[in-house]
Parts: sequence; structure tokens; C-alpha cells
Amino acid sequence: MQSGNNIFVFTQQDFQKCFVVNLNPPLGQGHDARVYLAMHKKTGEMFALKKSPGLITIYLANEIQILKCIDHAGTVLLKGYAQDYTCVLLEYMPNDTFLKVLKKGPFQLSFAKTLASYLTRVLVTLHAASIAHCDIKPENILIAADYNLKLCDFGFARICKEPLRPPGGTPGYTAPEMYINPQVNLFKCDVFALGVVLFIVVMGFPPFQTNDPNVKDGWWGLIQSKQFDLFWSKCEQFKQQQLPQEFKNLIMSMLECDPEKRISLQQVLEHEFLMNGAPEEEVLQEIETRVKE
Repeated sequence: MQSGNNIFVFTQQDFQKCFVVNLNPPLGQGHDARVYLAMHKKTGEMFALKKSPGLITIYLANEIQILKCIDHAGTVLLKGYAQDYTCVLLEYMPNDTFLKVLKKGPFQLSFAKTLASYLTRVLVTLHAASIAHCDIKPENILIAADYNLKLCDFGFARICKEPLRPPGGTPGYTAPEMYINPQVNLFKCDVFALGVVLFIVVMGFPPFQTNDPNVKDGWWGLIQSKQFDLFWSKCEQFKQQQLPQEFKNLIMSMLECDPEKRISLQQVLEHEFLMNGAPEEEVLQEIETRVKE
């Protein structure tokens, strides 16, 4: 194995000599790969092995190149990769995904503020390095051993300094312009997806199922036609709780259909809804409680 900056580049033969892999069950599965638990035979250190089936390596190769450019506590660490790009070793996150804790129910508002602020700051750092994630969703946010959150799955991510062709994404989180425009501002697409995640954190359910123009969705129709009073009335009726106006304003600014009018990440950070969030220690304790339930 070759090592550079503590990132190992290995052949398949090297890997088989040094690691043992638990294939059943897999830790997870994405668009293009499955993730397994791997252990270094000599040190006992655990890793997440992301492996692409067959010859489909384009997304893994892209993820490797992106992760080599990132050094941030809020993103999963690249530990190594195969010379042929068929698999990648990542930092092992033992506590599953953020989706797992969201399934336990919505977070109280003060916790949601802290979570939103944290995730926004992670994205601000990525965007400052000209990196757009392009697939923000709860399944792509992992929970570390210390219960901090880390972004993962950079297969669709792009290094971009100008509008680019949409690389992909997940229905329900994809910005509307990605369906209709040949080139888009991918940073604004991340803002939209983050808005969907924040909505789920507070409400416990998504704001819509799809915004694909070829599929009718009543909830998205209300947002698209700017029938915000009716949209929020239905949300509050469903949740049986009145929502603060500053939360509604932030969500509608993040889910703005026109990317030119959509709020920026910096404006999200400065928004009044994010003020006076819960202490980070309390939020981590809440995540730990939910993980252990």
C-alpha cells in the first residue's frame, strides 16, 4: 500500500491481505454502491468500505476526488481507496444515519435551531471551497461515535465555479430547477435540500413527496403557487401545533422556486429563526438518547 497524507492507495490484493470484511449485513446502500464494515487485521481499527458493483465506478471516483479536497470535522473522512476506484475506505460512523433519529419524531425548536446552524456552517465551508454536495438528505448525514453529525456520500458532489449540469439528487430534496434547466447553480440547490431537511427536523414529515413537474403533488403545488397560508394551515393542522412565523419565513425562503430569489447560506445563518438555539451539548445528548432507544 502507498500512503500519502494518511490516505492509503491499495490494490485489491493488498486489501485482502490487510483487511477482513463483514459482508452480511451491509451497513448501507446508496445510488451506486454498498457499504460494509471492514477491520484492519493488524490494528483492529474499523472502517466503512464503500464498494461499487461491477464496473460502475464513476461516482466512487468522483467521491474520492472530492473527499481528497475536504478537511472538515463535519464531513466523513477519506481513509483510503483502491487504485482502480472500485472501493473506498471511509471513517466508520457507528451510530447509523440522521434518518434513524428523525424517525423517533421531530426535534423541539431550540434543538432544531442548533442542528440547522451546524449543518449550514458545514455547507458554508464546502461552498467556500467551491464544492456543492448535490444530495443533501437525512440518509447522507451520519452520526459519529461522539454523536456529532457528518455529511457523507459525495458521489454526486461537484467542484464548481459556474453553473453546471445537474448531476443527480434524490426526489423530494431536489431543487425544482434541476428538472427543467440544463445548467443550474448547484450551491442554491444545496440550500433547497437543506430547507427540506430542516422542515423534517421540526415537523417530523417532509413538505412534499416530489416536485417533479411530471408528477402531481398537492403539497408542492401549494408552495409553487405561493399559497403559503393554506400550506402552513394544513401543516399546523397535521402537527396540531402552531408554528413560529420566523420558521415559516425561513423555510419558504429556502424552498423558493426561483433560485435567484432563494436565500443564501449566509442569510440562513443570520436568520432570526436560528437565534437562541439550545446548547450543543444538550443536542448531542438528545441524539445519543434517540440512538440508544
